[in-house]
Amino acid sequence: MAKLTHLLSDIQIRNWVSKGAAIARSDGDGLTFTLSAAGTATWVLRYRLGKGRRRELTIGNYPDVSLSAAREKARVARVAIDEGRDPAIEKQEEKRRTQAAWTLRELISDYREKCLLPTEFAQDTIDYRNRDYDQVIIPRLGARPVQRITPIDIVAMIEDCNRTWTVSKRILTSASQLFDHACGLKIIAANPCTGVKLKAIKGPRPPIRKRVMLLEDELRELLPDIDFIGTENALAFLILLATCVRGIELARAKKEHIFLDRGMWWVPDESVKTRRGFLVPLTPVVVEWFRALFELSGESRYVLPARQERRRRNKGGDTHVGETTLWAAIRRAFERHDIEIRKFTPHDTRSTAKGHLRNMGVSWEESEVALNHKLGELDDIYDVREERPERREALEKWCEFIVACKTGAPTPAFVKKTPNNLIHLFSQTKVA
Repeated sequence: MAKLTHLLSDIQIRNWVSKGAAIARSDGDGLTFTLSAAGTATWVLRYRLGKGRRRELTIGNYPDVSLSAAREKARVARVAIDEGRDPAIEKQEEKRRTQAAWTLRELISDYREKCLLPTEFAQDTIDYRNRDYDQVIIPRLGARPVQRITPIDIVAMIEDCNRTWTVSKRILTSASQLFDHACGLKIIAANPCTGVKLKAIKGPRPPIRKRVMLLEDELRELLPDIDFIGTENALAFLILLATCVRGIELARAKKEHIFLDRGMWWVPDESVKTRRGFLVPLTPVVVEWFRALFELSGESRYVLPARQERRRRNKGGDTHVGETTLWAAIRRAFERHDIEIRKFTPHDTRSTAKGHLRNMGVSWEESEVALNHKLGELDDIYDVREERPERREALEKWCEFIVACKTGAPTPAFVKKTPNNLIHLFSQTKVA
């Protein structure tokens, strides 16, 4: 008995696609039109080899592959089946052969599409990975077949680009992630970055800059007239100091995430180094600092909108300040000799807070929560609270101390005094 074929028509298919309901309809002799609930229309050929189990070959998506083209592709596949070949396996082998011939530029394109995503990495990480690929790796190795790149090529690339030790380490990491991806695609059997030691290429790692913990006397010198760095910068610095957040989290803050009436600020996943959003409790004085920034920011959706037209133009309109804006203002103040205390950066607000919180009797764990540090895998799994009372309690103490330093009020009784000629242990600890 002859097999029924050509059961479908273009009109039927267009009607099904316009309705959007999930269906599967046969055109005969194994060729099937499928439409998923998500709206993806696909041609599939279902077949058996001898008495083996049922197999499927994806021919292509509609409308990229028309009805007539799907029939022709199915006919060619059936010829292979009649000859005892398996078209699904042949398609997989052809894909592997194509990938095996990839250049590094093609591998980077695939890695960007599949892996370098905002759901997986912070935007800063995505940006500097792309810079490493576009400015260093592609110009030197982009045209080379992935399979022919060796550890010697990796070493030569790092030597040739002549970057600092820290940036070279980042470039090596960016390259290593690419070749891990190639291993996952079975293009190569081993990562050529494995075993490459930066110390052998550029010598020992330079000393890491020690974090600064500003002492009480320094805060009392700095904070009363902090407006000399500019009103917006001064308010940003005070909020950064009082909330213990990272500078990038404040720079990207949107008004829609700050609830002044409730004294809460939601920092979304995409702004957080750990990729996990969190709530920051706001004390009354911090609410007022935010309220002042709201008024200064006008119609912008950002708390700290960009101040230069060029930045707004480059970013396509309303956007936030640059992530180094506050740091640049503080640096200029030191260059003008407007600040007479030890040099510090905005990130040192976190080490400053950490040290003083411990001096106030706040436990190590509570001080880590205040800085939104990860406490460990089990804590991440089981403690799923968004509102953490211990964070609010710690920040209330810390803000009371900051206000005392700014206004000249007496030191709160809960603060343990540390001799001014001693630098607290935390001033020599790197805080992320």
